[in-house]
Amino acid sequence: MPIISVSHQKGGVGKSTLAYNLAVELSKKFDVEVIDLDVQETVSSYNRIRKIMGQEPLKVKIFTDHDELVHYFNIVDENKIVIVDSGGFDSALNRLSILAADFILTPVSSEFTELLGLEKYNQILQQISEQTGNTIIANVVLNKINPTQKHFDELIDFINNTDHFMKLDSVLRRRVDFANSVGHGFSVNELDASSESSKEMNQLVQEIISKGILNG
Repeated sequence: MPIISVSHQKGGVGKSTLAYNLAVELSKKFDVEVIDLDVQETVSSYNRIRKIMGQEPLKVKIFTDHDELVHYFNIVDENKIVIVDSGGFDSALNRLSILAADFILTPVSSEFTELLGLEKYNQILQQISEQTGNTIIANVVLNKINPTQKHFDELIDFINNTDHFMKLDSVLRRRVDFANSVGHGFSVNELDASSESSKEMNQLVQEIISKGILNG
């Protein structure tokens, strides 16, 4: 039962859209369930639109109670893939999703303020690591990147010089397809499988699969 936590203590980085697209693509091959911990319940809203538009809806659960989420993680079918859309803030529920995760996916943009957000998130991961005795690693994917930007030296240097981040090769650019697709209940692949957004999303999915966490 792999658990993928799309997590960052900072809001506005694209966690919900990324979690939704990832869930849709993985659900084509696996039994996927989404846990919506975002107070705005964005993935749940996307999923309602998805159902209205005649697409097969995702399996989405909402949790607001810590003990109930602990119970869920303890009893969930081991054959499921669980994708957690964490809220953009620090909380007991979001920390639990980090602790339970087999793979943490952290989207960041290349803006300077991202360094401040990552620094705070690194402190949170350090605290959890000290409490558990295990070094927790978040896999950072560059997200909502300007299509013309080629270099991210300052951000990459920061990621490479921390104990809790590992940069993925995939890069997701800022494209209107992401907004247009969820507005119609689609993933970017369902909207246009030949688009640049779809190619980038497919690369990310394949990179996650290559890590081997979905094999058991």
